[in-house]
Amino acid sequence: MTSPTISLSLTEFSEFFQTREAINDDRVAVAVSGGADSLALAILLGEWCRGQGISLTALTVDHGLRPEAAIEAEQVGTWLKKYDIPHFILKWEGEKPHSNIQDEARLARYTLMGNWCARHKIRKLFLAHHQGDQAETFLIRLFRGSGVNGLSAMKSISDFPVSLDTGATVMLVRPLLNVTKERLEATLLDHKQNWIEDPSNQNESYTRIKVRNLLRDSDIEGLNTERMAKTAVRMGRVQSLLQSLTDELSERAVRFHPEAYAVVNLDILLAAHEEISLRLLSYLVRELSGGPYSPRLTKLEALYHNLKEADFMGQTLRGCLITPMAGNQIMISRESSAIDDVIDLKNSCVTLWDGRFLVENEGKTGRLQKLGAASWKKACQDHPDLKKLKLLKIIRDSLPCIISHDGSVLLPDFIQGFEKNGFKACFNATLK
Repeated sequence: MTSPTISLSLTEFSEFFQTREAINDDRVAVAVSGGADSLALAILLGEWCRGQGISLTALTVDHGLRPEAAIEAEQVGTWLKKYDIPHFILKWEGEKPHSNIQDEARLARYTLMGNWCARHKIRKLFLAHHQGDQAETFLIRLFRGSGVNGLSAMKSISDFPVSLDTGATVMLVRPLLNVTKERLEATLLDHKQNWIEDPSNQNESYTRIKVRNLLRDSDIEGLNTERMAKTAVRMGRVQSLLQSLTDELSERAVRFHPEAYAVVNLDILLAAHEEISLRLLSYLVRELSGGPYSPRLTKLEALYHNLKEADFMGQTLRGCLITPMAGNQIMISRESSAIDDVIDLKNSCVTLWDGRFLVENEGKTGRLQKLGAASWKKACQDHPDLKKLKLLKIIRDSLPCIISHDGSVLLPDFIQGFEKNGFKACFNATLK
């Protein structure tokens, strides 16, 4: 006879906070879809927060992909009222994708919740990822041929996966990674709390559902949720070591500049272990392109081997220019022609432009866009001293500027002559 599944007690749940860095915030948020996992987390977290004097807000994203989604989101709010947890519904507006739906919905969900948290000065967003999610993610990435990063376990506390409009720092907190889904369902049963079953969880056209069923039904020894989750944790330790080595190489080989480009010493880069060099190149291209994704490994390997050639003439990669320089160095910068970010600035705000610059306009209104040749020419007409600046055209054209309503061009404050009258712009790189 199978023993009954034991629910997760508040005491056991609280142990997570005793072994991790302290949650010093006075306000936190939790993502609640209405499924068993997130509802159990919201209830337990609500009890813990009340004991700590912390305000908790629940966020539900209505993706608009199913007719009943709006009703379900309202139902979540009704349930959470019983536990005195304020609840907000965030809607994914606009046209929806026809392919890669789950990944696109995930990005939209993180963007909506992250920006809401940033606007309300909340720095921690709790998620209900559990042991099963850990195992499923590991297998999905293994089947896709992922490297160490992809196979690493989700971290209990991690950076936000998308750039936020204000450049704010919001951390993801996952206190349930060692807890099974069955225990979370048992927790809700103990609270006599219903939950919503998402019909997509039965749709075997999705890879994750196929993997979930494989883990549940497999008769292969060792192919189970617990073993896969533990393997992901071990890969996480390897990833942490590789990241430390990559950071050390960056310190020795890379110089970042406030104009959002980097100069790399090739002698130092190519003398390092190939795996670490590839990782550093990947991070640099991602940071300097302003995009959320790293280049494909095959393209990185091609760049790495090209850099070894004496006649390397430069190339582009994922919106970046890789340009040879004197002294056996390369410059990695943004490809101006790949920039299409235009923001209408109406009020004082802090905004992230092109994924690279945190811009604070301080009441300066107009159109925030790339500088480009035409706007630079206009700026030089109004400020002739700009012509004396030794600023490479490929760097200059990729910088932000504000085109005022009267047509004048305002430049960032790191450009000589605009230290006082320019707008604040800071290169938003994590590797600096």
